[in-house]
Amino acid sequence: MTLLAPLFLLGVLAVGLPIWLHRLSSENPNREQFSSAMFLEPGEPRRVLAKSLQYLLLLALRVGLLVLLALAFARPALQGAAQALIEDTARLHVIVMDVSASMQHGDRWERAREVALEVVDAAPSGDLLQVIAMGRGAQALSDPTLDAASVRQSINALEPAFARADYGELMGSVDRMLRGIELATVVHVVTDLQQSSMPTRFAELAAQTSLELQLHDVSQPGDANWAVQSIVWQAGAEQVSASLSSFGTQPVPRNAVLELNGSRVAELPVIVPPDGTITVSFESPELSAGANRVEIFLDPGDDLAADDRRYIVVKRPEPRSVLLVSADPRARDSLFLTAALEAVSGPLTTVEPVAPAAIAERNLGDYAFVVVADAGVLGEAESEDLREHVAGGGALFLALGQRSGGLDVVPVTGHEFSSTTQLGTGADAFTIVGSMDNGHPAMAGTEELRMAKFFRYTALELQDGDQILAELEQGAPLLIDHALGEGRVVLFASSLDRAWNDLPVLPVFVPLVAGVTAYLAGDLTVQTEAQLGTTLSPRAVGLAGGQIFDPDGDAALGIAAAGSGNDVLLDRIGFYEVLGGGVTELVAVNLDPNESDLTSVEPNAVERWLNLNARTAQSGAAADLELAPAEPTPLWPWVMSLLIVVVVVESWVGNWHLRVRRGIAA
Repeated sequence: MTLLAPLFLLGVLAVGLPIWLHRLSSENPNREQFSSAMFLEPGEPRRVLAKSLQYLLLLALRVGLLVLLALAFARPALQGAAQALIEDTARLHVIVMDVSASMQHGDRWERAREVALEVVDAAPSGDLLQVIAMGRGAQALSDPTLDAASVRQSINALEPAFARADYGELMGSVDRMLRGIELATVVHVVTDLQQSSMPTRFAELAAQTSLELQLHDVSQPGDANWAVQSIVWQAGAEQVSASLSSFGTQPVPRNAVLELNGSRVAELPVIVPPDGTITVSFESPELSAGANRVEIFLDPGDDLAADDRRYIVVKRPEPRSVLLVSADPRARDSLFLTAALEAVSGPLTTVEPVAPAAIAERNLGDYAFVVVADAGVLGEAESEDLREHVAGGGALFLALGQRSGGLDVVPVTGHEFSSTTQLGTGADAFTIVGSMDNGHPAMAGTEELRMAKFFRYTALELQDGDQILAELEQGAPLLIDHALGEGRVVLFASSLDRAWNDLPVLPVFVPLVAGVTAYLAGDLTVQTEAQLGTTLSPRAVGLAGGQIFDPDGDAALGIAAAGSGNDVLLDRIGFYEVLGGGVTELVAVNLDPNESDLTSVEPNAVERWLNLNARTAQSGAAADLELAPAEPTPLWPWVMSLLIVVVVVESWVGNWHLRVRRGIAA
């Protein structure tokens, strides 16, 4: 037993009051008149044991009343060891609730709750219960417990989210959670048995631990759904298009609506064919400066509203110029760079090649950024001009090619060279990229950079604040993000032609140039759509710091803690805002298209899944099982009931004694 408010037991000290009062009333106050005793013969005095207390029953009742009153305020409760209540035949019932987006369809979630609560009600009182939410992975909402009321509360508090379920990932997570538990375990999966949630390899559905699997299907035959699956908007194009998909057996009329920054700008009537896809196209509306919110949705919607609307962020394409500094515009490094830059933005980007001496004649602020094909071509005056430009907020992409071999320090940034420059001695003597910072916006889509072979590179000494974007296997930095005043410099410690590496002829060269271009020019359209369930930070959209707001306009909390600078989990669909330094960037988050397909798993596949997990564990001890603490059983209502009885009896006994004393006094 435990006391929820033990300090109230100090009220027991009040029992001294009735004891003291009963001692005061130990002598009879009634006196009888008697004549003079002077002529009476004195007798032997009789010794009588005087009572120190009178009316012992009344005293006991009053003492008991005060004790019960103090105990009631102290709120006694029963709280024993849960393990002692578990019998050898007890089982553990794990209730897995599918909280993926498809569970929002119609009244699926209401049926899922009812099924889960029926499982709780059917479990014997001595069995343990646990609830697991299956969405973006599997998350245990509590430890195994005997408290059925708390389990019902957890089930009623759950709501489906926007994540995608994966049954293979679920079985792996259940394996890890049940490892070491010796109790016989029954896993109840309450789900809509969506075919798109099945893993690629059927064997992933087999649990490694012994358990009994029960599947509770809450879907209904004939459930249909329609969704906006994708939006395509290309820079310079005359139209924007969307793919509309049907997961039903009947054609349906719908209106496809285009919204720009919250305003409806176009609407097209369409007939969505059964179990098919149709593409609708709109004329491109006039975009505002900066980031634009573009939405295409179906009107009217259906029973799964989450996929009736899709979001993208579009920035108005602006013609821009890039200054390419090279000793020879016809050199290979210049040609490779020019081709890659033009491939990135097509006619919207103009590459202007100039000789180093012409830098002083140009207004560098007129260019999106400056590219130096080989730092060795810069003289002291050109280096100073570029340094002032970057420090004032400009951007520079600086490569260290063959002409940089005779330098002592890197122009513009002042990085020192290591004592030796690494050289390959043969066709097979090369190194590759060992690690990359995939979270940096300049590195988006550059995973294949690891396939490039580097026969020679320039080893640099890092400066304070440098960020390594790519590092060679030997540990030498290959791509460095360097802050200089208000601007940025991206250093590439090798050549941009085929002399020192084969990077320019690999497909990854264009995505690498595109990422660096977007980062230096502040054009981050490649980062404006993010996948649900990933993380977002201000740095990912090119901001050094800032605050992130979710689609409802509330400040989003970081994974580690609240505040700017922390990665935020993207668990909602819609537009996330990133604010920092007076700049607002938008990121669109959409539902996984797989959640739109409501096709159920075939019955024979369900049977095979159940057969894979037909083993049942033998009942065992639960001594090592970590249980969720059960809620204490309150005893104070019983104490209050007894207190009321004592009050009534004490009042009756007190009145009886008072009546007797009054009769004597009369």
